[in-house]
Amino acid sequence: MSRWWKFYDELLWPRLCLEWNMESQNSNQDNLRREHDWREGTEQYKFIEHCLASVDRQKQPWLIFLAHRVLGYSSTSFYAVDGAFGEPMGRDSLQKLWQKYKVDIAIYGHAHNYERTCPIYESVCTSNEKRAYKGSLNGTIHVVAGGGGASLTNFANINTTWSLVKDVDYGFLKLTSSDPSNLLFEYKKSSSGKVYDSFTISRDYKDILVCTVDSCPATSLTS
Repeated sequence: MSRWWKFYDELLWPRLCLEWNMESQNSNQDNLRREHDWREGTEQYKFIEHCLASVDRQKQPWLIFLAHRVLGYSSTSFYAVDGAFGEPMGRDSLQKLWQKYKVDIAIYGHAHNYERTCPIYESVCTSNEKRAYKGSLNGTIHVVAGGGGASLTNFANINTTWSLVKDVDYGFLKLTSSDPSNLLFEYKKSSSGKVYDSFTISRDYKDILVCTVDSCPATSLTS
């Protein structure tokens, strides 16, 4: 199953940099360097684009972006208070990369709850489907899965058009790919192991090559 996946964690690049430079940095500086500027043109942005551009979607059809802080969308109270619904300097630039390289799912922690969005681009849902996606998503599904054990965090009393499922509880994710064309996503309660939320994505390689808004590959997404 592992050959069908490509994961990118936003901490990968800072960790490599910190290990290479550890002797010249104290612990406070190390922690500060983990909070990066994600805007277009920065080193972090260039690193992420290089990672995404290097994926051969014929060999690794499912592209999943991982980050600790919510660089996408969250209705969590502390993200909603200023109306940003996510980290500053995150989504505005990175969504261009998620869309260009057709990232299927973006998964975050930091907010201690669970939330799933519709497939979305520039704050607009690109599909009315909620559970059984087929063909091109035309956007990225954003998931906050931060119920790993710390104190839980409530959501703001705001209803957004892009939030499909919310849960203030402890839980974990399970992703199953039985073949290169089908993916099952499940969010399970830690207390019972029962599935609280799930969806499927079914599509072929030709669907990845379909032109969408701000994403129109010629013949291949590899470089």
